[in-house]
Amino acid sequence: MIPDAGDTSSSSPSALLERGNNLCNSGQFKEAIASYDAALKADKTLVDAWNNKGIAQANLGDFDDALKSFDEALKISPKHVFTMNNKGMVLGMQEKFEEALRCFDAAIAVDANFAGAWHNKGLALDKLGKTREAAGAFKVVRTLEGTGGGCCRR
Repeated sequence: MIPDAGDTSSSSPSALLERGNNLCNSGQFKEAIASYDAALKADKTLVDAWNNKGIAQANLGDFDDALKSFDEALKISPKHVFTMNNKGMVLGMQEKFEEALRCFDAAIAVDANFAGAWHNKGLALDKLGKTREAAGAFKVVRTLEGTGGGCCRR
């Protein structure tokens, strides 16, 4: 029997992470954060729990705490491309486009085929008025999507 979403007392950190992911994916962000917190209480090194907690926090409009969660993930795994990309997206929502651009560039430096980071880089460049550079980033996205069977924008 699987415990309900509110019962986090008898689950392993990985089960709590998975439960948090299911809650987050169904739009239950506060409940997801509680599950991620329970997972992190048991194992503070779960990079995906920190990253996904940040996603849930951002979805609730809690951008400052989301950035703190992303920073915790990056302390554990400095080259976690999804966290870099997600941090950049939150910075972009705060209209901190130069900082966001640094995050997308860092993600691309680790994985040059990460189309989502290229896409987000193009958006940030466009917001900065760098339309030629933005067009170049979007061209990379089209190339990657054409050869990689699509991309996952997180």
